[in-house]
Amino acid sequence: MSNSSEVSSELLSVLDSINDPIIAIDNLFSIKRMNLSAMNFIELDRYLDNSTKCYTVLYGKYDICPFCPMKRLTKRAPHSNEIDLESLPKKGIDLQILLKIRDKNESLSISFLPLKRDGEVVGFIEKIVNITKFRDKEEENLRMRNLASLGIMISGVAHELNNPLTGISLTLQNLLKNLNTYHSEEVLERLGIIQRDLNRASNIVMDIISFAKTEKIKFTFSDIKDTIDKARETVQRLYPTMCEKIIWEVLHEDNNNFYFHPLKMERLFINLFRNSIQAIDYRSGKIIIEIKRKRNFCQITVEDNGGGIPEDIIDKIFDPFFTERKNGVGTGLGLSVCHSIIKEHNGKINVKSFNGKTKFIISLPYDEIAK
Repeated sequence: MSNSSEVSSELLSVLDSINDPIIAIDNLFSIKRMNLSAMNFIELDRYLDNSTKCYTVLYGKYDICPFCPMKRLTKRAPHSNEIDLESLPKKGIDLQILLKIRDKNESLSISFLPLKRDGEVVGFIEKIVNITKFRDKEEENLRMRNLASLGIMISGVAHELNNPLTGISLTLQNLLKNLNTYHSEEVLERLGIIQRDLNRASNIVMDIISFAKTEKIKFTFSDIKDTIDKARETVQRLYPTMCEKIIWEVLHEDNNNFYFHPLKMERLFINLFRNSIQAIDYRSGKIIIEIKRKRNFCQITVEDNGGGIPEDIIDKIFDPFFTERKNGVGTGLGLSVCHSIIKEHNGKINVKSFNGKTKFIISLPYDEIAK
């Protein structure tokens, strides 16, 4: 490889498109060609002549680098720095080094690959990967992703807190507007609604605080139908216009009592009902809730005719922060919360979509005891 003209223009274009430094070196450690990334690596603004030694330009040495694997391939003649290229392994040689570059310690991964012409080894290619820079870039990308995730999480928390806060706001507006005409019992009733919404907001905050904890929640022996009714009444109160044309049907058996966490389960059904009324989107629609016993499980289904869920996203709907709405309404946290609540109850939740309908199927064990 006598001069740079031996390297075709096509090869030069390929080399210059590679982000890592690539250097073509002959059997005397002279640089014959380098790509643009290599020039940036050593901060050159022009190509070098063909006699420049690689160890001087790349690493600031005046003799062969002590870590260079080519050093042991030099010919045995006294003071010879000529490489016996035929001894270079066909698959090349890889090593890692720690080197100070521009007053900063950098971890480099270096590969030495044989360079052939007409089947004969005429030199070698040295490829340099700056591992430190790569790791720094990965850490920066991870930091940016974490910041983005934090922003989404905060948005999701705001989304969850918005429901009880909206309820408090509406109740207070109603109370202030009609304070002079309400009897004391009616005032107390609305203050009780505000108190329940405050409790819901408080529980959401507590869920966030204890998110990383593994403590088991405490169950109480309660009626699941009462909890579902409270969730339905809350949704109707929060979204009266959206619920105006919706028919609700609750099918149940006589005994619906078992151990569960009423507040968490109410939150689950609020999320499911809210998704249903958003799917129906102010049109006439129907939401059917069915409660029935199946062996040792209570099975609850929530079905709506809001148009169904597209097949390509149905497997993603329980993923945290997944949403198909592009208008900034909602964050996709609701169904993830539902999945988490069901998991805390050692139950299962599945979804089916068919004929423009969506059905959520929840199975909760009857034999859970208060912990």
